[in-house]
Amino acid sequence: MLFTRETIAGIIGGIIAVLLQIIVAPALTLFAAIPNFIVAFCVVRAVVCPQQAGVVLPFVLGLLFDLIGGGPVGGMALVLVLVTFAASRAFMALNNDTLFMPVAIMLCSIVVVELVYGIIVVASGAGVPLGEALLYRALPCMLYDGIIALLLYPIAIRVMVGKPLGQPGTPILR
Repeated sequence: MLFTRETIAGIIGGIIAVLLQIIVAPALTLFAAIPNFIVAFCVVRAVVCPQQAGVVLPFVLGLLFDLIGGGPVGGMALVLVLVTFAASRAFMALNNDTLFMPVAIMLCSIVVVELVYGIIVVASGAGVPLGEALLYRALPCMLYDGIIALLLYPIAIRVMVGKPLGQPGTPILR
C-alpha cells in the first residue's frame, strides 16, 4: 500500500475529527443540534482530494459516529460512503478552478447527509415525527456542519494538497 501525503493527512484528519466529535461537539450543542466534525471532514476531503477520496475512511468514520452517537449502526456509514463518493465525482466533473464549485458541492453534500440520516433515524424507530426531526435536528446540524466545512476547507487545501488558495490548481475567486 502506497502512503501518499493525501492518505496520511486523511488518516490524521480522521483521527482529529473523531476526537473533536467526542470532546468538543457535546460542548457546542445548541438545543438538539450537535456539530458533526466527522461529516464536515469527510465531505471536505472528498472535494479536496477527489481521486483519493475512497470509501474506506468515510465508512470507518461513519461507523465510529454511529457507535459514539447512539444512532442506528451503519446509517451514517452508508450515507457518508454514498455522499462522499458522489461529491468526489461531482467535483472531478464540475471543477473549474473557482471557489464556487467546491463550496457548492460541500454544502449540497452536507444537506444531503443530514436529510438522509434524519430520515434513517426516524425510519429506525426514534419515536420522533419526520417533520420535527428534520426541522429541529437536521436543519441546525446542516448549518453547523456547513460552517465547520467552510472553515476546514482552506486548511485541508494547505495540508492535504500542499498549496494555499490562489496558486495554480487551487480555487480562486473570479
